[in-house]
Amino acid sequence: MKQLSILIVLLTVFLAGCKSTPQPAVRLKPELLNENIRVGIYINEIAPATTSIQGADCLLCYGVAVAANSSLSSHLESLPTTDIESAKQVVYDGYKSKTQHVEFVNLSKDKLSKLKKFKGELGFAKKDYRSLKSELNIDVLVMLNIHAHGAHRMYSAYVPVTDPQGYVSGVIYSVDLETNQYLQFQRFNRKVLVEGEWDEPKQQFPGVTNAYYQAVEKVKLSLGNIFL
Repeated sequence: MKQLSILIVLLTVFLAGCKSTPQPAVRLKPELLNENIRVGIYINEIAPATTSIQGADCLLCYGVAVAANSSLSSHLESLPTTDIESAKQVVYDGYKSKTQHVEFVNLSKDKLSKLKKFKGELGFAKKDYRSLKSELNIDVLVMLNIHAHGAHRMYSAYVPVTDPQGYVSGVIYSVDLETNQYLQFQRFNRKVLVEGEWDEPKQQFPGVTNAYYQAVEKVKLSLGNIFL
């Protein structure tokens, strides 16, 4: 009986996982925008750059990996966020080329967390943003979320399996506030290999820094290409 209960639990988890199909990319169609559309752009608070560790799956493994890369992370955290912050201007300029009514909007984390879930299929936002149409006086909400930036390094338990790479990951999506449908949805996950030795003397990490800035530029270029 106990084994049957465990089997039912595992089956339930498996079926739940099968239902959570990732949202595919949605390409922005220029004809959906015109000079009368009012666009609001929200940018999440961008944390300092750091080293993102993946593959060190146990807590002890992760702690060892973080400690091993602490000098690199400290260096990355000291870098200005000016370059990655400028991605928001790329998005603004892109929408400004399609409509005159574009502005940055402020939304608190508390406000976003209290939005209700939206019961829709793929192609619709998971949260119900429609109430923001009248509240912010906009027709389209654009969300640019930078999830991680700096360096990326893969581990297998305690052991690094890659050198650090320049890294930026996140998502940009646009929501029609009349229907809550995605007008555009694009994830970005840019990694750039370091040229030469990455672990250079004096802990300045010029190779990793350069690769990081290249990743930022690649993301900005892809954001600009949305509007072509």
